[in-house]
Amino acid sequence: MDLERPIKQTIETVNQVLEDLQRQQQLLFTQAKLSELSSVSTNVFLEEACKRIATVMRCEQVSIWLFNESRTVLTAQMIYDDRLPAFKTGKILVQKDMHSYFEAIQQGRTLAVDDVATNPAMHELVDTYFKEESIKSILDATIILSKGIGGVLCCESEEVRAWTTFDKVIAASLADMLAYLFDRLYRLEVEEHVHALAFTDTLTGLNNQHSFTEKAELKLQSLSGKERGIFIYLILDQFTDVQAALGHEGGREVLKKTADRLRFLFPEPALTGRIGFDHFVIFYPYTGNRATREMNFDFVARVLREPMNIGGQEVYMTFSYGVSYFPDHVSNVDDGLQAAQVALEASRKKTSRKARGVYRPDMHTLMKETMLSEMNLRKGLDFNEFRLFYQPKVDCKSGEVTGFEALIRWQHPERGLIFPGDFIDLAESTGLITPIGEWVIKEAFTQLARWNEQGQGHLTVSINLSPRHFLHPKLPPYLLKCAEETVVEPQKLILEITENVALEDHDAVKIRIKQLIDMGFAISIDDFGTGYSAFLYLQHFAIQEIKIDRQFINDMEIDEKSAVIVQTIIGLAEMLGLRTVAEGVETEGQWRRLQEMGCDEIQGFYFSKAIPIDEITNMLDLPQGVSTIHLPLKM
Repeated sequence: MDLERPIKQTIETVNQVLEDLQRQQQLLFTQAKLSELSSVSTNVFLEEACKRIATVMRCEQVSIWLFNESRTVLTAQMIYDDRLPAFKTGKILVQKDMHSYFEAIQQGRTLAVDDVATNPAMHELVDTYFKEESIKSILDATIILSKGIGGVLCCESEEVRAWTTFDKVIAASLADMLAYLFDRLYRLEVEEHVHALAFTDTLTGLNNQHSFTEKAELKLQSLSGKERGIFIYLILDQFTDVQAALGHEGGREVLKKTADRLRFLFPEPALTGRIGFDHFVIFYPYTGNRATREMNFDFVARVLREPMNIGGQEVYMTFSYGVSYFPDHVSNVDDGLQAAQVALEASRKKTSRKARGVYRPDMHTLMKETMLSEMNLRKGLDFNEFRLFYQPKVDCKSGEVTGFEALIRWQHPERGLIFPGDFIDLAESTGLITPIGEWVIKEAFTQLARWNEQGQGHLTVSINLSPRHFLHPKLPPYLLKCAEETVVEPQKLILEITENVALEDHDAVKIRIKQLIDMGFAISIDDFGTGYSAFLYLQHFAIQEIKIDRQFINDMEIDEKSAVIVQTIIGLAEMLGLRTVAEGVETEGQWRRLQEMGCDEIQGFYFSKAIPIDEITNMLDLPQGVSTIHLPLKM
């Protein structure tokens, strides 16, 4: 018997398999190293790989499956059957239907099943997966990725087959080659995702700021001599309020729909981006005259203002924008966006909605000065540069000092003493009016506490509150906190508001006045008689005091109509049980006339201008046993 021939054939077979395996490895490594590796190119490779694996393993069907993250589902990436003309993909195996099989393939490096009809791990597949197939025997090898078991290479035979150790080793080696490919593909997908995150706004899909700047610079460099560019900086008006009404999900939908409209309005070669919250930017290359540009802007406005269906309701959004032109105004992208934003902010000083602005060089200077002023204002607050000056309030009949109006001053280290008319508007526009107002409240309470200790507990202090601060939700608790900390009765602090507070929100003002009065504070209406809402206060609001505007007092001696108005206000206040304070008293004649009219208190330069606290202290330094001071005095 010739024993050498079968042995020789076996060795030749093994060598052939190893050569095929080596060729397969080389093909796979070559494919995996390609920079253009993608899901499409991978599918082409998997088709070829399945054919070669079927040849190497001498089986009729080869399939490659990948797990989901939880390893509860296997999805076929490629199925090769030498009996069929086409490849198949997408077939799914679910753990809950094939628990035994899912457990078995994760227990060892390979799962060799000589006969699927008798193996316990296969019993759930016999009447399902194998029912449509004529498969009798399978050899599975797990595909081990860097993140764990990632899938299965399945070799299937139509014959009952005793899989050898050599078969298992070869199958495992082939599975390892596939693992290298899928790991490489996974890393590329991660890199693409990271790149997308770095260059794309994840909510809207628009360019983020980094991507927008990079792409816009390339477009600027590619513009021909006749081409120009427009930078647009656009924001949604009152988006915070809209989001509060719709909820965060509704707000996100508004931003997505806005992005979709911008994509429609500014297709290539234009660029669109979202650079934060409700801020969008556009770069629009163009050729043409100014009229054409303006016409395009009108079209943009019409489209963006169309209603959006958000959660079943129609939402109407308005927007504001600023524009700068390349190369007329700017020479690069960063300057273009900054100039457009400056134009936007300058236009929004005039209106908070539907603002439109085109950049002018002087805008930058104004914006810079405003920014520096705001920074100085914040610094002034942080470094305690503000001071309270006090103007006496005098009993009209006796001349006795009943209290003071506290008036803020800014002791600037370089500019000297600055009066409120030069910084209050800036404080209002920047929101600093609230912390400044809180500083005034705390300082006034502290001074009242000192006077209590000095035996001057009968004195009051009046302070002015801005409309924004008066309606701020933190005002009542802050007032109460300061009163409790200084142990000063709330009625000693008189809160002055102007008539235009009623323009903010009539119902909110009414509620706030009642709330503060219930807490023990007194409310005074400053500059009474100058606005349309004067008598609205008397009719609807529970105030205790009105301060007659100085313009009526100034003209009282020379204009009888002014005197009649003052008399009418005093008489009406008396009938309503309100105290009256006359502002701007500058002559003895005005004082005597106000005495005759029955005014309660007066203040003005005839008695004293607003003076610093050390002068007030000297004024109140009375002889032993004397607790009150009378004016006029020679200061």
